[in-house]
Amino acid sequence: MLFGKAMGRPRAAMEERTLEWGDMQAWLREVFFSGEELGVNTTSAERLSPVAAAHRILTNAFGLIPFGVYKKDGDARASVSDEALDRVLKVRPNINMSPFLLGKVVMSNAFWHGVGYCWNRRDPSGAVTERIPLPTECCSVRRDSATGLYWYDFNVDGVQRTFASYELSMLFFESYDGIRGRGLLDLARETVASDGMAQRYGKKFYQNGARLSGVLEVDTNASRETRDKLKSEFRQYATDDAFAVAVLDHGMKYTPIGVSQSDAQFIESRQFGVEEISRFTGIPKYMLQVGKEAYNSNAQQRIDWVTDTLLPYVLQWEQENTYKLPTPQQRAQGWYLRGNVEVLLRADPKTRAEFYEKMVQNSVYCPDDCRAKEEKNPIPGGLGQEFLATKNLGSLRAILKGEE
Repeated sequence: MLFGKAMGRPRAAMEERTLEWGDMQAWLREVFFSGEELGVNTTSAERLSPVAAAHRILTNAFGLIPFGVYKKDGDARASVSDEALDRVLKVRPNINMSPFLLGKVVMSNAFWHGVGYCWNRRDPSGAVTERIPLPTECCSVRRDSATGLYWYDFNVDGVQRTFASYELSMLFFESYDGIRGRGLLDLARETVASDGMAQRYGKKFYQNGARLSGVLEVDTNASRETRDKLKSEFRQYATDDAFAVAVLDHGMKYTPIGVSQSDAQFIESRQFGVEEISRFTGIPKYMLQVGKEAYNSNAQQRIDWVTDTLLPYVLQWEQENTYKLPTPQQRAQGWYLRGNVEVLLRADPKTRAEFYEKMVQNSVYCPDDCRAKEEKNPIPGGLGQEFLATKNLGSLRAILKGEE
């Protein structure tokens, strides 16, 4: 009271009440954002461009990897054919999905929720007839205290089913115990939330005609009806007409309470969010459309991305399916699954030609191997099956015999 008298000014009309914390949060959301509660979930995260781009890049890349069945016989490695496995791996894993789409959906569940599940449905003989991806968010994991085994309970559209671990192929985005996964929403929750706040701040900023929220101070005792009317009229200056001039009378004073765009470094904060998503997912920044780097640098980063980020997921999927797709008899014979990541490293024709030349000269590939990778027919007469070496590209047999 003494402070008010010393100021010598009429007191502005005020309404005092105690706010609960929930009411305070709602008021802050209304002032700075769009009034919506900011929840970190798949729906809100996929609206952020760096998160959506990272999800698209990783799931598409994983879906592109072709997986085949091979047999280990001593030092020899050869591709083998099995009608049931070839159908689910190369033709149609289930009636609704292609192999690409199955891989994309499994990786998508792993990306968001930490682990992707695929049910390997078998016939009475034990052969795999279908591979069906299951929604991770509908799964609960429980451990049998008597046996120590883990069971996976799914409730999808009111249908409940329990699976044993051997029935499911699992792909983890990140895991600390091999049972439960941790996805992007767990690892980067704060980053996703802050980027979402920045995006909503920008939306609210431009919804208000690029003007920040503030307080309208009146030097007279105003009734609630008068205050509501002033608030409604003054709001029009910031929404309906972005360049209108506001006229204040009766000693009214407007004080903005928001932070300026330059002080908040709005653009820089959005770029930092992209860098954070890049670190969490292992996807190079240039693939998320940020940063300016040379072509050679980008090419090397792509190789690093395939070998350091994508290859561990491919290896994990190879080992998981090697154990769970072939029958025990096939595994005993040395059958295993392998993914071909070279499809993601296909360069321009000149680079591929130089690569094949070196591989043929060093007897790593025979000519027919190179032709197969280019989807060309073998050289007639089996001539492309011979391995070549330097010394005028003679065959290994001729070089070993000392023939010219």
